[in-house]
Parts: sequence; C-alpha cells; structure tokens
Amino acid sequence: MASSHAGVTMFSFVMYLLAIADTVLFVWTVRQWREFRHPVLGVLAFLILALPYDTVLVGAGHWIGAGDLLARLSGPRFTLFALSVPLILIITASLARLAGFRWAEPRWFMGAVCLVAMGFLILSWRQILFFPALYPACWADTVRYVPSVMPGQVCTPGQAGVGLPGTLPVSAILALPSMVVLGAALWWRRRWPWLFAGTLAGLTFLGLPPSAVGPIPGFFGDALNMLALVATAVHFLRHPDARVPRNSE
Repeated sequence: MASSHAGVTMFSFVMYLLAIADTVLFVWTVRQWREFRHPVLGVLAFLILALPYDTVLVGAGHWIGAGDLLARLSGPRFTLFALSVPLILIITASLARLAGFRWAEPRWFMGAVCLVAMGFLILSWRQILFFPALYPACWADTVRYVPSVMPGQVCTPGQAGVGLPGTLPVSAILALPSMVVLGAALWWRRRWPWLFAGTLAGLTFLGLPPSAVGPIPGFFGDALNMLALVATAVHFLRHPDARVPRNSE
C-alpha cells in the first residue's frame, strides 16, 4: 500500500459506520420477516446479510493489509454477488404480486420467473463456485481486493490486475432494469415512489467513477437498493389497501 495513505483512517471509519447501518437494516428485515413470514423478506434478509461483511472487510483492509488473508476473505463477496443478482428477479416479481398487479398474480408467472432465475444461476455457476482472480486496490486509507483495479487505485507500482475489463453477471441485464421498471409502475399505479427513488439513487451511487470518488458510494448504493426493496415489501404487506389500483389494468 502506498505510504501516503498509511496514516489516514477516516474512510475506513466511514465503512464501519456503514456496516452498523447495514446491520440495523438486516435486523429490521429479520423482524419484519418474523412478523409477516413472507418468503420475499427471507430472501432479502439473506442478501442483506452480505452487506455488513462487505463493509467491515473494506474498513478492516487498512489494518489487515494486502496479502493472502485479505484476498481469501474477499472471495466470498463476489460469490454472494453472483448469487444475489438472479434472486433480484424473484424479489421483483414477488413485489409486483404484493402490489396487486394482475399480470403478476398467475402462478405460472412466478414459476416462469423462478425458472429464468435458475437458468441465470446455472449460467453463473463458475462465479458462484469459484472465487475470481483478485488484486489489491488502494484508495485513501482503504485496501480491498477486486477483479479489476482502476489505474488510480494501484497499491504498488507495476502490480497486476490493472485495467482489466469489469464483468457483471449476465442476469444483471434483466435484474437491474426490472427494479427500475417496477419502481416506476408502483409510483404511477400505486402512488408508492420509494422503490423507484431508492433504486435510482442506489444505481446512481453505484455508477459514480471509483477513480474519482472511491468505493464508498458503491457500498452506500447497495444499502439504498436493499432498503428500498424491503420498505416496499413491508408497505404492501402492512397496507393491503395500497394494492388497489387507481385505474383498471
């Protein structure tokens, strides 16, 4: 790690604060699942459980230091990511049913979505079963391992992994747009703007260039996306009358 970052700890501390917020979100999601016992909240709790691990690990990277230990601890982050993206399709379909959209009510619809998600999981089997090649990335006082290092985040001159093409699970082609489209539909048909707002804000943070702003906005964007999904599920479970459309569909 570059010596100019050695005495700085502010951004690592921010990651710890974000980890606390992620833990609160996880606990709240579990409490909502215990109240409603709806499967979508159980799936969301499983996905949210990865957030505190992610943020704590990035916060602790400064003290662990670049090396085999941090690389091994970082591997599960990318396995969970490859597993989570196809599950977003199932979550989105479940939220559409909770909101009372007629096109999402038939059992065959949910079955078809589950089959598509399973197909994407099968296509991503390598990313799920095997850790990718990871390389150290340094920004301010944070140290983490990633599949591709931005040129401005190298830890040592001439290190490997710089400028490699980034990869997303193929399921992201459907999963991410589906959240935005459902969020817009909920805003228009159910007067619930928060899934659209949370998803758009989350994707905006995720899309900020890490070379300029570092990794923290991306982790904040993940938390916003999950919060928007959980809040939407809880809203329509707690207020069934909110499912009634303003206009016939």
